[in-house]
Amino acid sequence: MDNQSFRETLIKELGIDNLSSDAQDEIVAKVGEMVLQSLTATILNKLNPAARDQFTLISESGDPTQIQQFLEENAPGIKEMMSVELKKTLDGFKKVNL
Repeated sequence: MDNQSFRETLIKELGIDNLSSDAQDEIVAKVGEMVLQSLTATILNKLNPAARDQFTLISESGDPTQIQQFLEENAPGIKEMMSVELKKTLDGFKKVNL
């Protein structure tokens, strides 16, 4: 899922399409960070210790291409994991904020 699709999904699922772009950006950034943290924890739990160390180093580099390549090679089902974590985070966010 690319960034634009992710943003559109969050806006739709959270029902914030009537808010200003600035407000949408703020909410998308906060929820996106929660999804990323949850996904990272899930990935780390699935990796063996050596791969976990390598992932940490690659993540610290901040290179999205390297991160994506590593995940595709070492975390089978990453797209499914992302969908699951997105759904869990959205469900949790909705419960807290409704």
